[in-house]
Amino acid sequence: MDAIEGMKPLLQLVFHLTDKIRRFKLSKEGKTKAEKNRARVEEAFLKATHAVRAEQAQQKREERKRVEREKMLQIDDPDKQRKWEEREHRRQMKRRAPKMKQLKV
Repeated sequence: MDAIEGMKPLLQLVFHLTDKIRRFKLSKEGKTKAEKNRARVEEAFLKATHAVRAEQAQQKREERKRVEREKMLQIDDPDKQRKWEEREHRRQMKRRAPKMKQLKV
């Protein structure tokens, strides 16, 4: 009960400040500055979350690739392993190849 009585002045301060803030009006410059700051903070947050999601997606791709490789190495059929390795090699070469535009004649 004593803790509640100790919190009473704090709650009164909170309600007093909310009433004062409600009546507070920003100037045009203040509003534009606040909007710019909000937009900047939001953009930074979106960049950070995008980087985290991209990193997680990369880890997921690497994990899938690792699992597939382990699965292929578990198979006893050397012909299947060879075909899979050739396919992987072709995919890697295709990714490493320089990007060229197709010109229509």
